[in-house]
Amino acid sequence: MTKSGKIGQPCTPSLSTRASGMVTLGISTNTRLLGLAIIKQGALVDYSIHLHKSSWSPSKVTEIITSLEPCVRQYCIKRVCLSIPHEYHQTKEFKALIARIREYFEKQNIPVYAQKSEAIYDLCPQGQKKTKKHLMQALSLRYPQLTFCQQKELRNKNKYYYKLFEAVAVAALHEENG
Repeated sequence: MTKSGKIGQPCTPSLSTRASGMVTLGISTNTRLLGLAIIKQGALVDYSIHLHKSSWSPSKVTEIITSLEPCVRQYCIKRVCLSIPHEYHQTKEFKALIARIREYFEKQNIPVYAQKSEAIYDLCPQGQKKTKKHLMQALSLRYPQLTFCQQKELRNKNKYYYKLFEAVAVAALHEENG
């Protein structure tokens, strides 16, 4: 279901899915939160954040992968861009999850690109500090529908929406840089 509440059409090949404006899925995840963003021809089409509270297990990985399937079908995803944190933030569970995500998309013949998480700060305006707050502000200016999430995140004691903003940023960066 999209943000407008409408059920999307099934993925059928058309000129729009073969044209240069491909649909990019941005993913930012850890073993608890999954941020997703769908960008098509520079427009933020859909976005979401999913919380997976259960403790780590093989079934949790399957649950996370399964949550990606409707998104792939509904939006005819043509490429995926993953936000990858610094090596010292990557647990063995995180690495296993990323490997399974890559495997899932490779089976679908959808290319997967990795983007170092610090690269997303290139979206901050020049001369401004490269902070999470400024990144969220820059993305909210670019995609006004994110303003509500930005305001909620700034009020939250425990950060929840930042993975969503990372997902939007990696997808936007990939769209810009081709």
